[in-house]
Amino acid sequence: MSEKNMGIPPANLNGISRPGRGGAVVKPKNMKGTLARLWQITEGKRRGLGRILLLSALASAASILSPYVTGKAVTAISDNDPLTVTLICLSALYLTDWLVKFLQAFFMASIGQRIIHHIRTVLFGHIKTLPLSFFDRRSHGELMSRLTNDVDNISTTVSNSLTLLLTYGFTVVGVFVMMLCLNPFLTLVALSGSALIFLLTKTITKRTKKLFSKQQKSLGALNGQVEESVSGLSVVKAFCREEKTEKEFEEKNESLCKVSIDALICSGYLMPLMNVINNVLYVAVSVLSGILFVNGNIKDIGLITGFLLYVRQFTRPFVEIANIYNNFQTAVAGAERVFEILDAASEPPDKADAITMERPKGDIEFQNVGFSYEPDRPVLKDISVKIPAGTKTAIVGATGSGKTTVINLLTRFYDVSSGSILLDGHDLRDYRMEDLRKAFGTVLQDTALFADSVRANIAYGRPNADIEEIKAAAETAGADGFIERLPYGYDTVLELGGAELSQGERQLLTIARAVLADAPILILDEATSSVDTVTEQKIRRAMLKLCANRTSVIIAHRLSTVRDSDLIILLENGNIAERGTHNELMKLNGTYAEMYRTQTEIMG
Repeated sequence: MSEKNMGIPPANLNGISRPGRGGAVVKPKNMKGTLARLWQITEGKRRGLGRILLLSALASAASILSPYVTGKAVTAISDNDPLTVTLICLSALYLTDWLVKFLQAFFMASIGQRIIHHIRTVLFGHIKTLPLSFFDRRSHGELMSRLTNDVDNISTTVSNSLTLLLTYGFTVVGVFVMMLCLNPFLTLVALSGSALIFLLTKTITKRTKKLFSKQQKSLGALNGQVEESVSGLSVVKAFCREEKTEKEFEEKNESLCKVSIDALICSGYLMPLMNVINNVLYVAVSVLSGILFVNGNIKDIGLITGFLLYVRQFTRPFVEIANIYNNFQTAVAGAERVFEILDAASEPPDKADAITMERPKGDIEFQNVGFSYEPDRPVLKDISVKIPAGTKTAIVGATGSGKTTVINLLTRFYDVSSGSILLDGHDLRDYRMEDLRKAFGTVLQDTALFADSVRANIAYGRPNADIEEIKAAAETAGADGFIERLPYGYDTVLELGGAELSQGERQLLTIARAVLADAPILILDEATSSVDTVTEQKIRRAMLKLCANRTSVIIAHRLSTVRDSDLIILLENGNIAERGTHNELMKLNGTYAEMYRTQTEIMG
């Protein structure tokens, strides 16, 4: 779903960090606070970070000392002194540098993945506790992005950027100190070049940041266009909109191309200019050091060699540090997005004296129930109704009348805003949440199947059920016929989460799941709304078997499926407009009767 764990690449050819697909750096809102919280949440998982800090210092020390020893070697050659000790020291430094960097990567692989494993576990564990209202306000794609992309940004930073940032930081400071010790005047000259590079980088990145931000927006628009066109291709063809769609694509593609070219050209200025400045600086230091040597201000030719190597070493890390810091900011911004989820309130906990539910009878009563998803926009208004145990109640009404909200309140996906809902004489909020949810068997319009075997999908509510019980449930639901025709029967894996089955077959599997769960209260939410009439009859027969001797609450658009209900409730604008049996409501000759006759004429 994302480009993950690619590691930190070598120096960006253009000298500009572009996290993600050409996007601008995402800056955190509170860098210090987020880092402090990351440190806190990873407590106990950071074993070995002290070793990484020490190894970074050793890697920097090896890099810092090697030019100095090289200078000593040049001095020894000019003075005809033996080189054995100097060469041994130089070889030891290079070997140490290799070994230290290997150990850095070795230890950091374990530490980084251990930290990220812990963050993922904490995040996913918290997501499971969040109320349904949290998911209603956010797209699933966004939540997936936080669980994968944002956590992977943190992973990349911890595993790679952190060690490089430490190493480069130590190197810049160490090299600066060594340059000051060798010759303060030449150090000032080198600093002037570094300051120029810093100003140049800041100026160009300020411009490219805006361009890459535009590029990211253009890319998003193009991706949206492609997604809509591909997913809705049948509609495009049906309305002969191919040319119009192609023209829109070309416009967005052209816009992306133009802004991408501008961004790349602008960012392309930096590296060549930096090379020019570095080369001019190198020449200037070489000429000045030569003059100082000729004038006798510098007497050691090896000092000049070492200093020139330091000049090269001093300017190189600055752009690297800028790149790494940009990635670091993006990772911290990702951490903030992760913490937004962790800060979201979980479902209310069970009361200290919560009632343990053994097996409810199924008496349900709504007492003056009111509910709204948003303040001042009530969805249900003063609903009062009794549903006796063992009866079948249907809730009907136009789209948006509040039917599904009733189901959400019964299962406590939401709590009532006013009034109360009683189950066997007790408020739903008085029961243990786990016991309450197990009391309901639910079949929804949106069939939720998982990338697992048919057997496992049916046994989702009772994972320990044996195959005979699973087959009996499938037979009751009328699903055994098509299951036996699958390549491996009950062991067939639904690799696409059920997308390879028809809508009716998926619905029959969810009914079989509810049969096996054997819950005392049954909820059927639009279970036949998306199937043909033949499949509807199969599902209806399965529902009749399922509803026998159970309290059943059925939501339906097709009124023919609820004619035999003990009670039919018609909701209009959040109120109970009509209630009674089918015959009573037909005699009333109100909204229900009109809806039924309209549907009958259409079906007829």
